[in-house]
Amino acid sequence: MRSFWFMFGFSLILAVASLQAQVYSPWVLAAGEPDTRELKSVTEALYKTAGAKTDREKAEAIWRYLLTDGRFVEPGMFYHIGGWAYEEPLGEVLDPVKLLNSYGFGLCYQIAPLLEALWEAGGFPDARVWFVTGHTVTEVFFNSKYNMLDSDMLGFTTVGEGDPRKLPIASVHQLENDENIILSKLLAPVVIDSAKVVFPWYPADVRAKAMGGYAELFSSKEDNWLFPFTRFPKGHSMDFILRPGERLIRFYEPESDGLFYLPYKKKAGTYQEFPREIERYNIRTEEGPHSQKDARIWATGRIEYCPPLSRKNAYYPAFAQDFNGNLHLPESAHGALARSDGMKPAIAVFEMSSPYVLIDAEFDLYAELAGAAHRVTVETSTDLGRSWQFCGTLKGPYTGPWKTAPKVLATSEHGSHTAVSGRYGYLVRFTLSGPQPAEGVRIRDVKLTSLIQLNPRSLPEISTGANELVYKPGPPVRRWAFPVDIERMEEFACKVDRLQCVMEDDNCLLKPAGWRKGEAVFELSAPDGSDLVKVHAGGRFLVLDRLAPEKLTAETRQTTQRGLSAKANASIAWSVSPDGPFNTLWEYQPPGQWLDGKRESRLLAWPEVDRAVDKLTPGTKKVYLRYRLDRMACDDIRLATFTRGVKTGASRLLVTHEWVSNGRKHSQSVEIEDAFSESSYTVNTGRWGEVKNVAVVFECPAGE
Repeated sequence: MRSFWFMFGFSLILAVASLQAQVYSPWVLAAGEPDTRELKSVTEALYKTAGAKTDREKAEAIWRYLLTDGRFVEPGMFYHIGGWAYEEPLGEVLDPVKLLNSYGFGLCYQIAPLLEALWEAGGFPDARVWFVTGHTVTEVFFNSKYNMLDSDMLGFTTVGEGDPRKLPIASVHQLENDENIILSKLLAPVVIDSAKVVFPWYPADVRAKAMGGYAELFSSKEDNWLFPFTRFPKGHSMDFILRPGERLIRFYEPESDGLFYLPYKKKAGTYQEFPREIERYNIRTEEGPHSQKDARIWATGRIEYCPPLSRKNAYYPAFAQDFNGNLHLPESAHGALARSDGMKPAIAVFEMSSPYVLIDAEFDLYAELAGAAHRVTVETSTDLGRSWQFCGTLKGPYTGPWKTAPKVLATSEHGSHTAVSGRYGYLVRFTLSGPQPAEGVRIRDVKLTSLIQLNPRSLPEISTGANELVYKPGPPVRRWAFPVDIERMEEFACKVDRLQCVMEDDNCLLKPAGWRKGEAVFELSAPDGSDLVKVHAGGRFLVLDRLAPEKLTAETRQTTQRGLSAKANASIAWSVSPDGPFNTLWEYQPPGQWLDGKRESRLLAWPEVDRAVDKLTPGTKKVYLRYRLDRMACDDIRLATFTRGVKTGASRLLVTHEWVSNGRKHSQSVEIEDAFSESSYTVNTGRWGEVKNVAVVFECPAGE
């Protein structure tokens, strides 16, 4: 038995701005519009807009919100496109908050868990996802039964004779046992009996004479599999902090041609473009993730940070700054700096987090390097400083502006994959080094820029006339996410006992050695040393028999890794001491009877688990999370800590709306007087002319 102890090593020092004047998760909505940060808010807005009162009306309102094909319905939140919602190392994106805010597109296996998440957030007692080989669908429980509504293929089917708006909706089991439930709604292969359906009713499939094949997806029931647990993770959050000198720009279109998050898959250690070009359907990667069915596209944005450089932000012992915003080599009084064998450089580390998926980044500065031995080196880290990727080095003598960017890990026909692509945050480290004397050696005017991708349909649309908008901040809490690479468990902040990583066709599994009882213990604290107010722990756990998850398709694959499902067990527990006692947060329980009183044997027992400890004793600095596996595997671990923010009346926030009307650019800026409280304001675009939205900008101005 081997045990390895590692802590989330926060010897890493962040040169952060003062907590004063920070703004917590600013957000703006058009009055009555869904707040896509919170799924419950989305469902409440949908119910109100639709006037939905009954369970059937509420279920349909959510179903319509996600209908994918704008040729047949008014284009809405989500559209159908394959290959673009993918993030290594886990694969296809299933997190509802990411899908709504960073993407706005996907395939059936993304829309199905998104439906499940919204139905559950909307108050339904249960929703569940089925994989009917070749397609993924969702059922929701109401009127004492499960009801299948398909947003991806735009339809649901009722059972019986009469008004389809009042008849019960068919379940997967009913469709499995009777193909005629679907096929009886056709007068001819391309003609719908409009008296028997609620529109839209599978319009693209009807047009393609494909309803027979759709019905067969269900009736070939031997390869239908049910996910008995939650199919979606809850680890992502749209919370972020806007610091003095930082602004978030969200455009309604791509900022430039060809700018998008291009996902790459990792195959045998090398990165390859994930989206596939399909000549038959005129799908070209260079055109980005736009809808092939209607005019909907993606959008991009920027997070720009000009960090204030001052001594009060200097936490690294060898980090020296003056009060005019210049980073200098330390004074010669440090002694050892004059020695060629032991020079201590000036180092600053800044955090750049993002609620949106990152496309790339760039770093600007102004350097004054007096001699040939003076240099500035820039690096990035996506694992909290555990490892660093080289960006670039500027060697002296040099005076002037300089720009560098994250390391490019792979280049391909349509783009590149960098050290920060597909992530949601990184650290950037500046090292200023060289011999004494250091006269005329400094850097200043540092600007850090993250390029992001977003779903423009999550932004507030303004139109001609007076527009009422609502400002809604997030809670004054700081969230610290801790990435865990299960391929490198022994390098991370954990105690590892009898766990091993297994690779199968580039799918990574963490399993107990010999399938018998292994565990990992993580020690979590806040990088800034603050008291913890909350801890989140989650992951995807797997009972494996013949099938395992396939990250390239979010479907299934054959596996040779097989636990004993009858005795499978796993748990997450927490403690304030590495020696315990540990309190159980979650423990695996085999699926039981469903709300309709039936049992099901065709199961993919892969529970997505997310739990929180939110009643920590004041003064808690460390929390230990223990993951145990017994005859079960795991392929994702999600950890985060939360610290209390500082509320101050000095916080300033400027919100700017930019638009084009009558061929001219316009903008209106509003200063939010109390950035910690919800408020309303009006943007008036004038009485005439069509309005084209350009951008919404949040800015936290730097202090004097």
